[in-house]
Amino acid sequence: MSKKKREAKAVRGSTEETASVSEVSQSSEPKGAAVDAGELGALKVEELSAKWLRALADLDNYKKRVQRERILWDRSAREEVLIPILEVIDNFERAIYGDAPAEGDAFRDGVELIFRHFMDVLEKGGVTPIETEGRDFDPNLHEAVGHVESDGHKTDQIVQEMQKGYMLGDRLLRPARVVVAK
Repeated sequence: MSKKKREAKAVRGSTEETASVSEVSQSSEPKGAAVDAGELGALKVEELSAKWLRALADLDNYKKRVQRERILWDRSAREEVLIPILEVIDNFERAIYGDAPAEGDAFRDGVELIFRHFMDVLEKGGVTPIETEGRDFDPNLHEAVGHVESDGHKTDQIVQEMQKGYMLGDRLLRPARVVVAK
């Protein structure tokens, strides 16, 4: 068997995405003519070019997927660290606003300074408290822990905040626990 016939047979037997036998036979040569080396080279170049473009697309998709996963991992890692810190912030607020010594006491002033510093650091990290006073109840931001009758508030308006809620950027970190008017 001649070299040209073996090459033509290899092209016809290929299962990859290459030019089909019908495409080769539709060339300017008459039917039954042997495929010359130039056409075979062109077919091989097209095949390799298609594979290369597919590999580039796969690489690009991989990079995008890794970037999305990295962002999600970073966000979840930050949330895991920040949620326990919010409990510490709650304790600082109880110490400051609870049955603590009167203002002007050095110990209380020190606790307030630490608390303000903590809040500044959290704000720089993108953590902001959710405003509840005088707002309508929003189930996306608030968790209702009770309902009360209130003449001074309209229905579904927040009457009291039991625990502060926080946002991390545009995501809910912890919902505000509130009492809502009936």
